[in-house]
Amino acid sequence: MHFHLMRSLPVCRAALSRPFLRFLDEHGRDPSTFLKQFSIDRKTLVDPSLYLPSHLLSVLIDAVAKSTNHNDLGFYAAQFIDKGILHPSLENKLLGTDDLNSFLHTLISLRHLQGSHFQLWLEYEGHELRICHSSSLTETNRSYGHANEFTSFFIINHLKRILGSNWQPCYLAFHHQCHPKAKITGQTVNKKVIYGAKNNFVPVLIDIDRVPAPAYDLNKVNEGALTRLTGVVDTFWEHEAFSIEFVAHLFGVSERTLQRVFLSNNTTFRDYVNKKKIEKSTQLLNQGYSVQSVAEKMRYSDPANFSRAMKKYLSLTPKQYLKQRL
Repeated sequence: MHFHLMRSLPVCRAALSRPFLRFLDEHGRDPSTFLKQFSIDRKTLVDPSLYLPSHLLSVLIDAVAKSTNHNDLGFYAAQFIDKGILHPSLENKLLGTDDLNSFLHTLISLRHLQGSHFQLWLEYEGHELRICHSSSLTETNRSYGHANEFTSFFIINHLKRILGSNWQPCYLAFHHQCHPKAKITGQTVNKKVIYGAKNNFVPVLIDIDRVPAPAYDLNKVNEGALTRLTGVVDTFWEHEAFSIEFVAHLFGVSERTLQRVFLSNNTTFRDYVNKKKIEKSTQLLNQGYSVQSVAEKMRYSDPANFSRAMKKYLSLTPKQYLKQRL
């Protein structure tokens, strides 16, 4: 599942950063130094409607873990999950569930709202229901283990709402390799955590006849890379530091990888961004801005360069465009 994962440009909800930033606050640390290396601010990261490259969140998690010296960061961050961390549609429907079956069906059927590559599915072993999950991060990513543990405790916290506040899983299983962590081991009935398992999962003892398996599809993780890429470009293209290097840095891939995504869809990074600039330029012209002002706002070297660019995409110069509108 992780084959060429980063090259398929996974994205996740920016609001998922909030529990980790709050944990950082609790330890008196300022995340601004970390955020500066990506030329973004905290307000951008907690935007409830924004999706960002998963790589960016993974670097943030790694920075928080190092800054706070917590190897069990995933557990602690999960305790800071509050309203707005989940996609509104998923959050509202989950809060409306009051039994295990409806909870699992809602969580699995709407899991894609949390990110493009996040996977969640069910497996059965005897009388044990396993709620399995797979991260959008690669196994070699330094934040992979923290992300796995965060997701498991997110699931556990919701299960407590349905199964009772004192409920604990008998044990936990994680795909990543790790030394036992006392805090995480202590959250299980049998004080047992398996590392290096085939999958990450939270086990629940139950009669499997009570829980029909919801439908899900694990074969679409590499689809829609262009949509995810252009979504990020649309968010940041007016940023003063914006460039293809900037976007590649956010995704943690090479510039060539991004270009291949565009080329496979019969366009280029430059063409896509230039079209965004022309669309915004026409909006500004319609609002009454002068040609020179628009050229400056859109960071063209001079009005003549702006005029040539607009003629290329609209077959009209700015003056011709304005005249046509009259």
